[in-house]
Amino acid sequence: MKKHLLSLLAAASAPMMFSTGAAALGILENPQPDGIETGIGAITGWHCTSKNIEVRIDGRSEGLAGTGTPRLDTAGACGGRTDTGFSFLWNYALKGGGTHKVDVYADGVLFGTATFQVGYLGAEFLRGLSSAHRIPDFPVRGQGARVVWQQSKQNFVIAGTAALTSGSLVGTYSIRNVWLQDSTGLSVSTLQPDVLASGTWTFRADGTYALTFTLTGYGQSQTDSTSGTYVDGGYYINDGGGISLVIERGDTLTVTGLFSTGATSWAAITLSANRNQPVATTHAATAHAAAGHDEAVAGTTSSGIGGALRAIGEAFARVAR
Repeated sequence: MKKHLLSLLAAASAPMMFSTGAAALGILENPQPDGIETGIGAITGWHCTSKNIEVRIDGRSEGLAGTGTPRLDTAGACGGRTDTGFSFLWNYALKGGGTHKVDVYADGVLFGTATFQVGYLGAEFLRGLSSAHRIPDFPVRGQGARVVWQQSKQNFVIAGTAALTSGSLVGTYSIRNVWLQDSTGLSVSTLQPDVLASGTWTFRADGTYALTFTLTGYGQSQTDSTSGTYVDGGYYINDGGGISLVIERGDTLTVTGLFSTGATSWAAITLSANRNQPVATTHAATAHAAAGHDEAVAGTTSSGIGGALRAIGEAFARVAR
């Protein structure tokens, strides 16, 4: 009876022993379980002994990974060996979006698996695109990470970080998108079919700005222009008509705010524009220009959103109605 119990215990513990040993031999590190992958990336990890790492995606063999990459961090787990890394370059767009699974085999033995999501942009390889944005409060609060589209990787890459209030606003921006919502229920956006916005918004180093724009939609078109002075407050722009909050600045300028449309009515507008003619200025020159217009702006009695956005918002409302 005692011998039988020992046999049962040995049989029960064998899978656990095998699992622990297998885990020590190798690990799949990317992609992570329940993670998100997109663009062109690498399926990576390490294995102590095998030079024959097969990658299978959704049950189909996609080939062998490159092996032998130095991994100093595996010396302890692999008895001093460090030539243990493996990598397999893969375009995730080949599988489209949705849920997928990767399995890695060492000499035919499964040692790593992960089920993950794929972010899909609608094509296997996008060409001719250009875009850059700043992500606020990343990697720490008060800083912004600048991300730039890189065609070869089919993904955005981090180009650097800067304080959210750094960088001159001076330059010319091409209007890209406009959204308007007011308290009467009117809602209009350039993301709607046949609603278009175009024009330029120029901020000069002397503290003046000029805005020209054309809005088209619902069988109508409205062209207008405005100009004035501004103060760049970092998180906001004060252009004499009030405060416009800055959501994003840099290669893309996105601002938003509210303005009154009557005794008890209001409208909210958000505008996004791409920088196309940056002008190099020193921080001292920009600060001097802003300081030179503080009195003029502070003396205004206008309330609500800045004058430039208000002009666009009113024109947009006329087009929509």
